Amino acid sequence: MLALYYGDGKGKTCCAIGTALRASSKDKKVLFVEFIRQNELSDRKALESAYITVSSAPVDLELMTDSLNENKAQVGKVFRELFDSAVVTVLTRKFDMLVLDGVFDAVEKGFLLETEVHDFLSNAPDNLDVICTGVNVNEIFMPLFSNITELCATQTQQ
Repeated sequence: MLALYYGDGKGKTCCAIGTALRASSKDKKVLFVEFIRQNELSDRKALESAYITVSSAPVDLELMTDSLNENKAQVGKVFRELFDSAVVTVLTRKFDMLVLDGVFDAVEKGFLLETEVHDFLSNAPDNLDVICTGVNVNEIFMPLFSNITELCATQTQQ
């Protein structure tokens, strides 16, 4: 199963965490990769207490923009290594689920190659559930997902 939580609304990571916790409660082996470090220690503790392996980007993706980051190539290398490591880990250590939280944000900012992510998703083993999140997702990815949930921002009325 390939599932996508995307959009400009809140709750993408919460959905991914809930899906990961549900899988873990069914004795599934889960790797949760955070491309956006949100410093939510309580989320990380909840995942780790459920025996979910968590891997995080060493830099805050939200702060990385063309104008602020003079070392975009080096930062991109870090994100590609995180992605490549996650792929190798789930394939060699027999994980049941891989959560790529914020992967499409890393793609949008140019830190991950669209083709690299597309190739992995296109060829993911049938026995591996992959959950992806991000604000904006290129249309070329949509046909790959069996479950797609768009979270939309709402405006509050005063």
